[in-house]
Amino acid sequence: MMGYRDLLTLWRKRAIRFEPDIDPRQQIGLSSIDLRLGYLFTKQRDAPGYTIDPFDEEFDPSPHIETRDLGQQPLPTGQNPNFVLKPDEFVLSRTLETVHIPPNLAAQIQGTTTGARSGLSIHATAPHIHPGFSGSITLEIKNLGQWHLRLNPGKRICQLILFQIKTPVSRREVKDMSSYQNQLLPYVKRKVGVATPT
Repeated sequence: MMGYRDLLTLWRKRAIRFEPDIDPRQQIGLSSIDLRLGYLFTKQRDAPGYTIDPFDEEFDPSPHIETRDLGQQPLPTGQNPNFVLKPDEFVLSRTLETVHIPPNLAAQIQGTTTGARSGLSIHATAPHIHPGFSGSITLEIKNLGQWHLRLNPGKRICQLILFQIKTPVSRREVKDMSSYQNQLLPYVKRKVGVATPT
């Protein structure tokens, strides 16, 4: 696992890159990098009794979801956009930062203690990020508590934890085996990655 000095060195050498860039004084911690909440929020449309196979490679979610871009909504002067998450509500969002991870590192995304104590789950079950990943990170957000939670784009909401892997993967393996590279929306049709043995 990468600690504070490792993370600072990786950032300074641009071995890990972020767009927009992070502020190391505020976002690099003892063993993680804080990432900020983006502006897109995708919800499943109400469809009582509707059943899908989430692992169906041909499933296209686009007719069954609705996405709000809070960055495009006009607001009165001085007001910041926010998304209110009701108790037991589930929504997909993404990090404000696009993240570029090199082939010799893997990562995990986790929520923060502060959010968790209010019942906020940031990553439902899939925290792992593969070596060579490039893109914004989709957040699987759920309100497990009893309060309505106000989510503010641009605020720190999750932590990126980096690990060095024993043998770096090749660029070809990254290209062949990645499913969600450079995704533009939180919920997209999945590209199924297949390894090509060498």
